[in-house]
Amino acid sequence: MHELLIWPGRRRRRPALVALATMLGSLALQGCMSKPALAPDDLTVHRPPRTGAAGIEVTWMGVTTLVLSDGETTLLSDGYFTRPGNLSADALIGPDRGVIAATLERLGVDSAAAVMVVHSHFDHAMDAPIVAELTGATLLGSESTANVGRGLSLPEEQIRVVVPGEPMPYGRFTVTFFESRHWPLPEPWASAILNQTIDAPLVPPARLDAYKDGESYTILIEHDVANLLIQGSAGYLPGALQGVRADVVFLGTGGLGRLPAAEQDAYFREIVGVTGAKMIYPVHWDALTTPPGAKLRPASDFEQSMNVLYAKKRATGIDFGLLPLAEPVLIEP
Repeated sequence: MHELLIWPGRRRRRPALVALATMLGSLALQGCMSKPALAPDDLTVHRPPRTGAAGIEVTWMGVTTLVLSDGETTLLSDGYFTRPGNLSADALIGPDRGVIAATLERLGVDSAAAVMVVHSHFDHAMDAPIVAELTGATLLGSESTANVGRGLSLPEEQIRVVVPGEPMPYGRFTVTFFESRHWPLPEPWASAILNQTIDAPLVPPARLDAYKDGESYTILIEHDVANLLIQGSAGYLPGALQGVRADVVFLGTGGLGRLPAAEQDAYFREIVGVTGAKMIYPVHWDALTTPPGAKLRPASDFEQSMNVLYAKKRATGIDFGLLPLAEPVLIEP
């Protein structure tokens, strides 16, 4: 199993020392289940770090935004930093360039190879073109994501519409997008943003429902250190990941607790079981309107979703634990 440790941040402030070892994780998770409710802090275990190790640094910034670096090449998924506070039906939203630039500076990210977008809803694609512009990265995603980039005047040479199953090399990383599905939002307004495409450049500010999902993807990042899988939503395409192998899955859990038990089982099997992963890091468990830089608030189904993963851990032995916010975690061979 890979060992995951907190690594000193680029700003050299002293972070919490967080990791999930199999034995300690089991004890901590069993202990937290005796409490009236689960909370994010319950799923974190502390222990001393090792130093001088090489690996892939992973920094989580909420929702499905991850910064991945092997010391030579940096990749980002989504890059959702703006986190608008008003998500009412009539509100106009758009990327905040100042917030994005300040966040990238705090993370020490001044250049990147690619920004990988799992689908085109606002909490995944809205900020991504600005992140690509500021870092010189290529924006990777669907034609809908490309139209979000075009609406922000991102040069066409920095936009790549992906072909599912086609490997794309970036340094020692190889990135491959696979077709997937968004989880079936039950709300009446969801039909406006699910299974819909953005067919022209989207110029912000715009209504939330202008950010339609386009195609949804599972993203595989292969590296000689480890294979990482990013699943942004609790949906799946049956059989899409046959033959794919991953060591660690960053598993979208938003809505997982609201699915019928059979669909929870199928989701876990199609994303985690099929790939042979031994470690899960839940993502997209947080409320979308938490202000930038604030302590994250869990979404309404957080406890139900974590209980699903705890049950899977007991049944399969596959471990899970929450990533700390804005602190690099080291994935080692």
